[in-house]
Amino acid sequence: MGHDEIIARLRGLNVLVLHPRDGDAEELLQQLNRIGCRAQAIWPPPRNLTDKADLTFIEVREKPHDGINNYLMLTEDRPTLIGMAGYESPSVLQNLIDLQVDSVLAKPVRPYGVLSSIVVARRNWQQSKRNEKLISKLKNKVENSHKMNEAKIILMKIHDLSEDQAYKAIRHQAMDSRKTIAEVVQSIIESNALLSNFIGRNSLDREAGED
Repeated sequence: MGHDEIIARLRGLNVLVLHPRDGDAEELLQQLNRIGCRAQAIWPPPRNLTDKADLTFIEVREKPHDGINNYLMLTEDRPTLIGMAGYESPSVLQNLIDLQVDSVLAKPVRPYGVLSSIVVARRNWQQSKRNEKLISKLKNKVENSHKMNEAKIILMKIHDLSEDQAYKAIRHQAMDSRKTIAEVVQSIIESNALLSNFIGRNSLDREAGED
């Protein structure tokens, strides 16, 4: 991928700079404007969400700024994060880790480091998003598998079916009712729970009457 293509992918990004308006912030804004990003610098961090940012630069010091943490907590979909650090003390490094930044931009800000930090950050952020989707997909697959097993066990106990017969019964019900297998499985589980609760309450009522 050529230099022009890399920059073309970054043009138009909404970029938020959470950093005091000093020389570093001004230099960063100039470089972002040259790249073609729509950038704004805000300090102190806003208490409410402004326009959604695709990419956020955040100042990272030895002591975390409460305003930055509070602002990031407001964002449902975490933007690409780039930490701006002026030195590498253990506390600063730990804060960079805690904030889960996608890249780091060293201060004082120089023209030659901004583009590379953005490219690395966007690549890491995109990979993180892909991993999150994969993990979510695998979790759903495992959860659906557990529910299928639970539904089959319910049918096996109630109707004296084999595991294969129970599975086929679920599939046939899904086709006949034009529902997904997941929907049929959920209905079986919920119906069994309601029946169990009903039987349980009746048993308690009878015991109370006998007393």
